[in-house]
Amino acid sequence: MSVSNKDLASLIIDFVQGAVNSKAVAEDYLESMDVVISCLSDAFEIDADEASGVVSSKFQGKNLQQLVQSALSSGASSSSSSSSSKEDSSVPVNISADETERKAKAEALKAEGNKVMAAQDFEAAIAKYTQAIEVLDTNAVYYSNRAAAYSSVGKHNLAIKDANKAIELDPQYARAYSRLGLANYALGDVKAALQAYEKGLEIEGDKPSPGMKKGFETAKKRVIEEEAAAAGSGSVDNASATRSQPSGGMPDLGGLASMLGGGAGGGMPDLGGLMSNPQVMQAAQQMMQNPDAMANLMNNPMLQQMASSFGLGGGAGARSGASEESGASGSGGQPSMDDLMNNPMLRNLADSFMNNRNSGNGGN
Repeated sequence: MSVSNKDLASLIIDFVQGAVNSKAVAEDYLESMDVVISCLSDAFEIDADEASGVVSSKFQGKNLQQLVQSALSSGASSSSSSSSSKEDSSVPVNISADETERKAKAEALKAEGNKVMAAQDFEAAIAKYTQAIEVLDTNAVYYSNRAAAYSSVGKHNLAIKDANKAIELDPQYARAYSRLGLANYALGDVKAALQAYEKGLEIEGDKPSPGMKKGFETAKKRVIEEEAAAAGSGSVDNASATRSQPSGGMPDLGGLASMLGGGAGGGMPDLGGLMSNPQVMQAAQQMMQNPDAMANLMNNPMLQQMASSFGLGGGAGARSGASEESGASGSGGQPSMDDLMNNPMLRNLADSFMNNRNSGNGGN
């Protein structure tokens, strides 16, 4: 049966808890024991309350003291030659006292940060985690915890920075991805949040934490909503563009009147200017491609105003002049087809358009 690091950490936590409960430790050191339990729980991502259960299932109910005693008893029964051989081959482990002291100090600061964090004194928690980082800046947990504190006070950009630093130090530390997802979501970057939660779930494997699952589901739902909204907005824009186009290839009369430059002022439009205007030529081409459009235009008041500019009798000012000369407009109503076909300016415009159209077709 294999034993994991989490199992060993649970064994140690169970031992410390037992020492506290049996009052084997002086009351002055009880707070230090709580710090030890908190540090081990955070470092190995385990629940301190479940430590005794792990001891029962993994170590047949034997606590740390009993296991060590059993190991010592087994070692004492071995031969003296074997013991001598082991002593010769052993490698001494030298741990710097200064390094040990630094780690202990940093862990104590982190534990203090956890306490004020639980009390919702987030600024104090940020200060404690920062002090822990200043003592030991290679621990991913310190950065991850400070990221959570930053998010609690709305400093999500700083939370993202700390979460990324924690991931850089320990890419397999799942909680850092949860902190990253939360900060990105708060800033509105739901796709980045979803990616962070996905990575966190991947690391947690078959037993994802409730917080990671909830964050993933929330971010995924928001991404789907935004994509649906974007698709709906595109459909509305296309529909609006379609409605704005005149049906049946009809040119926009308001725009055409302004292009001709006549109408209310009674001025005669310049034929050369019309022929050089690409919008006028496009409108004329649409008219040629849709013969029914001419009949509809004959009843349009805008056309009557335009006709007066050409001297076809559509307006009040034209009835005293050009319409009387042609004798076709009668009472000054809409221009007749004869008026349109016999007007020299319109005939020249039509001839020029046909020449341009034929030459354009021949060039393809």
